[in-house]
Amino acid sequence: MVSGAEVVEVKEGDTIILAPKMSVFGKIPVKIPAFYNPAAKLSRDVSLRIYSAYASLVGADVTFADVLSGVGARGLRVAKECRKIALVYLNDLNPTAIELARKAAELNGVSDKCVFSTKDALVFLAEHSTPGKRFDIVDIDPFGSPLPYLPFALRAVKRGGLISLTATDTAVLCGVYPKVALRKYGGLSMRCEYGNEVGARLLLSAAAKQAMSINAGITPVFAHASRHYIRVYLTLENGALKADENLEKIGYINQCSGCGHRESGERRELCPTCGAKMLSAGPLWIGPLFSRSVLEAALTLRLEHLKVEDKIFTTALDECDLPPTYYTVDELAELLKVVTPSVKDVIGSLRARGFRAARTVFNPKGVRTDAPKREVEGAVLSLK
Repeated sequence: MVSGAEVVEVKEGDTIILAPKMSVFGKIPVKIPAFYNPAAKLSRDVSLRIYSAYASLVGADVTFADVLSGVGARGLRVAKECRKIALVYLNDLNPTAIELARKAAELNGVSDKCVFSTKDALVFLAEHSTPGKRFDIVDIDPFGSPLPYLPFALRAVKRGGLISLTATDTAVLCGVYPKVALRKYGGLSMRCEYGNEVGARLLLSAAAKQAMSINAGITPVFAHASRHYIRVYLTLENGALKADENLEKIGYINQCSGCGHRESGERRELCPTCGAKMLSAGPLWIGPLFSRSVLEAALTLRLEHLKVEDKIFTTALDECDLPPTYYTVDELAELLKVVTPSVKDVIGSLRARGFRAARTVFNPKGVRTDAPKREVEGAVLSLK
């Protein structure tokens, strides 16, 4: 056990978290004596809103599993701040982490809502893989890729249940190592301005393919990314029909190496606009990334301390019906050799031309639109 002098109290939202001092004040979070990452607070803020929104839509007695809980930062906040969630399971192989989580649960007055265990994550999920033992919500937040846990998570969640996945192998997913992405995730990544979105779509595709193996499909709920992680939320839907529907939503994102034309669908070798070679990412998920009903429910929840996410969910709602990929205004300006315009002005110019356009949660300088590349460039040039 960590000595009292080495542990500090951290307040996130309404919740007190007990964490090793070196994790709170060090430059890089450490696994030993117990893991806590203060930089992931926004990710946890976002997740609480999504979990609460989902729980409000499915009813009472919702159960939540924090499979790789560390000191319990996410699980304890769910127990304390998500009133619609009745029971929270916190599991971590590190007994020190679970002991800190157990003591923090007492401090927060949520011990009666929490179940603690120190099992291997795969064993923990396998023990909850039969009807009557499955969870409504399962969170997988590992070091590296969540794929080793995914088959077990899909069996440990109820049909219609919610799974959240974090991947921190962003170099693989965002195009630095495309062949590694092909080997691990079943599709090529691409190094491009929207590489983090490609990463999210590869992760969703891997989840969909795994779900197909048990005659099920997925429905994405939300996705976002930072420099250090990609995070997706999805529900598991039962039945071969849903699995077949998912097949239609797996394809490629193609981008011309010459003129920059983009499209999604089947893999294409040559650009239909200029005839140059097309670069392709995939196969990956080319369907919607967001659930309008969950986002709208999240925006109705004005949880105290959680205000930043309102802008995130509003942005996601604006872009949820727009096609894959986005443009960044700084890269467009550099290409066209003009002063970088504001995102707001570019969106306004595109809408004035009759196209749909919106910001994106994947990049604060990004614009998602159904306009072809030449129209996007024209919109930027009209602002110089």
